[in-house]
Amino acid sequence: MFVDGPQVTPLEVLEDSRCPMRAQCVWAGHVRIRATVHLGTGDRTYELTSGKPIQVADGSFELVEVKPAMTSDGPIEPDDYRFGFRFMGGL
Repeated sequence: MFVDGPQVTPLEVLEDSRCPMRAQCVWAGHVRIRATVHLGTGDRTYELTSGKPIQVADGSFELVEVKPAMTSDGPIEPDDYRFGFRFMGGL
């Protein structure tokens, strides 16, 4: 049973095109990751894009938060990323 939704294991950041802080960009950009979602029926691997919900089990699942913020100082180290997810529905 999952009280707050399924467990998620981020595997890889595939793309991080967010606009750096204090920069003026034409678009905000997005983050795309590969993650394993642990469901009661087994594990499945998905590609998630920030702000774009996907259908998982009998609900929707979305990457809603990515930290740290992008800066112009250079790329973010993979181990420094932290993600927030939202699951709406039931398992």
